[in-house]
Amino acid sequence: MARNILGVLLLVGLTAYGANAQSFANFSDFISSYNGADLTVFKAALDKSGLASALDSINGTVFIPNNAAFASFATSLGLANANALLDLSQDVVAALLKFHVVPAIKVNLTTPAVLAGADLANASTASALYSSLTTLATPVARVSLNLTTNITDVKSSTIKSPRATAKFVSTSADPFVSVGTARAAVISEVLGYWYQNIASAIDDHSRLGLLKRSLVNNGMWSELSNPNLNRTVFAPTDAGVTGVNKDFKINVQINSSVAQELLTYMQSYGAQVTNFSADVSAAYNYTSLFLNSSSIVANQTGANKVAVSSIGSITKVGDYATFQIGGPTPKSFLYVVNYPLIPKATNIWELIKDEPSLSTLVGLFLREGNEYKKLAAITADGETTASSLAYTLMAPNNAAFVKFASTYGTVPNVANLTDLIGASSLAAFLRNHIVVGSYATGNLTAGVQLNTLQNSGYKKLVVTTSGSSIILAAEKTLGTLVYPFNTVVAYGWSYIQTVDFPLVPEAVNLPNPNSAGAALPSVLVLLMGLLAALMMI
Repeated sequence: MARNILGVLLLVGLTAYGANAQSFANFSDFISSYNGADLTVFKAALDKSGLASALDSINGTVFIPNNAAFASFATSLGLANANALLDLSQDVVAALLKFHVVPAIKVNLTTPAVLAGADLANASTASALYSSLTTLATPVARVSLNLTTNITDVKSSTIKSPRATAKFVSTSADPFVSVGTARAAVISEVLGYWYQNIASAIDDHSRLGLLKRSLVNNGMWSELSNPNLNRTVFAPTDAGVTGVNKDFKINVQINSSVAQELLTYMQSYGAQVTNFSADVSAAYNYTSLFLNSSSIVANQTGANKVAVSSIGSITKVGDYATFQIGGPTPKSFLYVVNYPLIPKATNIWELIKDEPSLSTLVGLFLREGNEYKKLAAITADGETTASSLAYTLMAPNNAAFVKFASTYGTVPNVANLTDLIGASSLAAFLRNHIVVGSYATGNLTAGVQLNTLQNSGYKKLVVTTSGSSIILAAEKTLGTLVYPFNTVVAYGWSYIQTVDFPLVPEAVNLPNPNSAGAALPSVLVLLMGLLAALMMI
């Protein structure tokens, strides 16, 4: 009789919380001892996932949802009951359970100082200790758990995941039990590794505060709150949002057509499943919502080595920066990147290198081999490959070089023009066409003096006008702006202006012109320009 009473008392203790006063050799023993059949769904999921033996060797923490938690979770997925979860694929079930396992930390709510080796007597410090618990979750779920602790009242402690906030079922001072080499606690919710919608994923990360402000100000936030949205979003960090404004004067935080264009461009159709943490090489193409453009490419060269290329910038998907949206079968993805994706060219070279009407100029740049790099600066992860200064290229078109060659009696090909200019003077010739600063035609008024890379600080290009014509006077020649005007680079950060004759600096020694020399600058035009410049001083 006494033995039966002792057995009843022991069962009551186990029912209250899985024999909190004792330890268990493995999870099978703990589950079978815990509160009757309250962990049967977890046990079935564990068996299906194939993780049972692996769990027994975990030297960390395991959070175990009870049957009620699984039932609520199944309903949220649109399933009939908790047992229907077992019909999901083994990979999905395994990923879900792994997200409940913290492999490297044994959570201790009563004496956290034992774990940290420091005095953690107050609740706020204990919370900081467990603010980011990295799980065994599959690589696609680059998300950590967050444990809000109160070491004086365990009922106030919660475990937060992207999908849910769970409480400990036990309200004892220590809700954990020793199971093998791990500590385990039963919780009230299933901790899914995905967000309910894209907006909640953005909202949950402090590094994306400026992106949220930008989306709200441009009327795009409410759409991203739709849980049925099927989309991939590249989300620049606050540093990236600030950086693109500093680099190119593009402010996506204000309500503007430029901001809306960038924010739309960084979203693409569908949810392309990727595994960026795998040690593989692969390329993924994304069709942007902006003009249905497929100009976004993610190049993976190894585990967590992913560069995302757009028309105007290159950035990286950071480690722990992939967030799944909408359930175990993703409806959307959010990738945190270090710099915004830009849908327009941000360097002059990108626009001229394949332009047929400028092929002779491009050929001279390539022959010289160095100066073109200043025009080809690419913003990669917030850093430019060359100077981030704004330039305006005064670009002689092919017809301009035909006129130039005719003036000096040569053939207008790259080799002959190089000989005419002089190989040693070619760099100076090209630099004299690169103006420091951003000049639309409206800024090119009579008397304006322009610094070029060849004559920086000396202002040797002088603007004059004749009727509606805009004329640039160099030291040895002059050129008139011709169509196309104002070719815009990066929303006005830089410009390309086309001229009808090369702008030759003093450093270039040219032979005497033949009878076609009327293209050279007249003394009167130069004097008019200099006089206008003096009047502006």
